[in-house]
Amino acid sequence: MSIIKVLGSSSLIGEYFVDTNIDHKLVCFSRKNKNHTFLDLQNEDTFKNFTCEDSFIVSFAPIWLVKNLISKLEEKNLNKLKTLKGAIIYSSTSAITKKFAANTFDKKLSKLLISSEDKILSIFKKYSINCQIIRPTIVYGVYKDLDDRNLIKIINLFKKLPFCIIPSQTGYRQPIHFSQLSKFTYLLLQKLIKHNSKDKLNQILEIGGDEEISFYELLKRLSISASDDQNKRCRLISIPNKLFYMLLSPLIIFKPKIFESLYRIQSDLSGFPKYSDYTGNLSDKFPLENF
Repeated sequence: MSIIKVLGSSSLIGEYFVDTNIDHKLVCFSRKNKNHTFLDLQNEDTFKNFTCEDSFIVSFAPIWLVKNLISKLEEKNLNKLKTLKGAIIYSSTSAITKKFAANTFDKKLSKLLISSEDKILSIFKKYSINCQIIRPTIVYGVYKDLDDRNLIKIINLFKKLPFCIIPSQTGYRQPIHFSQLSKFTYLLLQKLIKHNSKDKLNQILEIGGDEEISFYELLKRLSISASDDQNKRCRLISIPNKLFYMLLSPLIIFKPKIFESLYRIQSDLSGFPKYSDYTGNLSDKFPLENF
């Protein structure tokens, strides 16, 4: 039985992965869950609680924080780091989709994701440690008291609003359910464990949901999911794109980050490899669950 060191075990994907994984010995690290070994990735003093010898790392934590941990392990516990059997680490497709953003926050996020990926891969390549970095698209879903913090905000908004104005022309999205990512992680982990150590797997894998849908269609399905009563359902009103963004133009000055997130509604943020492409499963339609 392999030993898996899980980082970010209190996250949406992480908690589901821990609850459904029964084939391996899991050692979980968290700063929130009192039943797990305490580790605060923002506090280097707690790094002493983390050991990785003769085990695998599966990380759902922010990759820039994981990069700091790996760098410190190389600096202070190199001999133990060299015994690491492999790693699966989560990043985000925001590394690509926000690379050419207009606002500073998104551009910095893209650079931070890419630089963290490069640093981790360079360290693992140096010591011939297998590593796969996963870049998912929009993650959605609710599990226990955890939610995606993205689409759930739209759902909650739809439950309160009688109508919502959106641009008539919207781009495409590729949302993926957290349970699919957990299963994908398990699949990669199995391959990593069985893989010939002579053939290295240092690579970045992008993954999205099986269905590429317009943002309008995404909102339409969320509005249906938000209410079983058709009469109380949030009505979507589409207006010409130029008019929509003209109405939002004051945000450019006062809330540029919010404006750009709304401006991206008309952009295509899809075209990534699908979950079913990796797993061979039948394609699933969005959403996989009602909120």
